[in-house]
Amino acid sequence: MAIATSQLSGRREIPLGSQEVVISSGTSGINGVVVTSRRLLGFSSRALTWSKKELDVNEKVLERKILSTFSLIRTDRHLYGFRGVNGLWLEDALGVREKVVRFHSNDYGAVFITNERMIGFTPLLGGFASKWLDIHERVVGVDNENGLILVSTTRRTLVFGSRLSGWEEFE
Repeated sequence: MAIATSQLSGRREIPLGSQEVVISSGTSGINGVVVTSRRLLGFSSRALTWSKKELDVNEKVLERKILSTFSLIRTDRHLYGFRGVNGLWLEDALGVREKVVRFHSNDYGAVFITNERMIGFTPLLGGFASKWLDIHERVVGVDNENGLILVSTTRRTLVFGSRLSGWEEFE
């Protein structure tokens, strides 16, 4: 059983399945995340509820980042975002040959850079937002300042942040 407690809501429980094992857990700000052998469990202290996301068979959790208003989980097959404000899980599937090579985050959002595209997430956005890399385009630098993540490539500069409606692009 996974248990969340708060001064406002008291104790909230979510049962674990038979043979389901807790692998890791953590909290920050308004959200908490529990990674089990079968699921991702997110708790929102704003919505006062647990939300769950089933993992694929043999899907491996590679990285997790728990920030004050959202959390991110990277597996070998998906990127998952948990919004602490409303307790919703969002996901973006990675391609068969797609691999995350860099990850940058701040309190307002995050960017995953893969060998094929740049994938941004903010808790205010309706989901993940992608910008595909051209065949010969390479990422040459990433700056993370004033709540914005700037990605420079051999061809353009892209800006991602919570106040934007996705990616802004400059040639």
